[in-house]
Amino acid sequence: MKRKGYLFEQICSMPNLLLAAHNAGQGKRQRDEVVEFEKNLAQNLQVLQMELKTRTYTTSAYEIFIKYEPKKREIYKLPYRDRVVQWAILQILEPLWTPTFTNDTYACIRGRGIHSLLHRLRADLRKDPDGTRYCLKIDVRKFYPSINHDTLKMVVRKKIKDPSVLWLLDDIIESADGVPIGNYISQYFANLYLSELDHLVKEFVGVRYYYRYADDIVVLSDSKQFLSSVLVYFNDYLNNDRQLTLKGNYQIFPVESRGIDFIGYVTYHDHCLARKRNKKALCREVARLRKRGMANDQIRLKVASRLGFMVHCDSKHLIKTLGMKKFSDIKPKQGKLTGGKYHIDTILNREIHLTGYDVSKSKYDGEMLTIQYEIYEQLEDNSGKIVDDDGNPVMGWVKHITFTGSKALMRQFDGVELTEPVAAKIIKQPIGSDGKRCFYSIVDPDQ
Repeated sequence: MKRKGYLFEQICSMPNLLLAAHNAGQGKRQRDEVVEFEKNLAQNLQVLQMELKTRTYTTSAYEIFIKYEPKKREIYKLPYRDRVVQWAILQILEPLWTPTFTNDTYACIRGRGIHSLLHRLRADLRKDPDGTRYCLKIDVRKFYPSINHDTLKMVVRKKIKDPSVLWLLDDIIESADGVPIGNYISQYFANLYLSELDHLVKEFVGVRYYYRYADDIVVLSDSKQFLSSVLVYFNDYLNNDRQLTLKGNYQIFPVESRGIDFIGYVTYHDHCLARKRNKKALCREVARLRKRGMANDQIRLKVASRLGFMVHCDSKHLIKTLGMKKFSDIKPKQGKLTGGKYHIDTILNREIHLTGYDVSKSKYDGEMLTIQYEIYEQLEDNSGKIVDDDGNPVMGWVKHITFTGSKALMRQFDGVELTEPVAAKIIKQPIGSDGKRCFYSIVDPDQ
């Protein structure tokens, strides 16, 4: 593997530090620490730059607090200036590290979040039910606190050779026991720490269906015996090469017997459910808001993130719990339409929340239908896609509009009024037995 040098100058450059300050403050600019830092932004960045260039910078002391998600975790929080430094590092190193990961690694990698992993898992289960009959599910005991500093430094040095960058990374690595949960750079360290295992499992062991999210790993096969041998390989590698131990709750089981409980969902070959505690949390939140007298449209806004999580599984009964109407239940009304433009084919077979429509004369010929809706996707701002402190995509319902000359869709909208958002889905339906012609149709999302 070719190692990279001459990176430290890029990390310390003022344009990179300015961008790091902008990214680190996304969604947090009302917080006192961010406001204080940005009062004298140029001066604070110059001080950081000088400390980095003279190697007098050192990672600050952590604030440690307990969080239950639902299990107990110690979360480490650094002062804002240190978070700016970590952003500055990753803006330069992320493009070097990401290509070293296999396509089976998902945590904290742009474009590879929980839902892209779920979609791939569901697609593999549907495509090859025989080859995915059995599941091996494992995770590492106290993964982040157990990461060995010397081993992590060795892993980092396989790609980076710039001594100044290595000095800076070593300082962060030595700033706490293991790898602290809460650091922006921690999940990248975690991915690097097990990246060699990903390659060995795919290229040496010959595993076809392999999925890793941080230290949670799922392997699928048509043979329980093969999965048992893979388990032995995992255990040997983790013990001897990474000084880690598996939790004793590892399992090998038929997928159809109970589904794969992974990344918040329970997935079978032909359907997918939300994990029980996620469903309970959503229902409790809805009940609490209804008790406060909130209307259904207000509740949907309040629980948008939880509801968006449910959209990716078979959750029509939960949607009904929220009082979300379907397209067949309503008569929409026209209004002024705004939002980013999407071609109609990019939203086919995805749940949308219709908020308005308009039929007007086309500048070419005939009439044009404009549909306004919200769709669940990664949020963006002026600097691009938004991620949280751990590098995971921040998702939400985003307003868009779509133009179409489809007469079939216009007929469906004729005479109806939209008084509140409604759930729907646009599909293509073939005409005739040859399937060469088709028309657009709007249906309920569970059809």
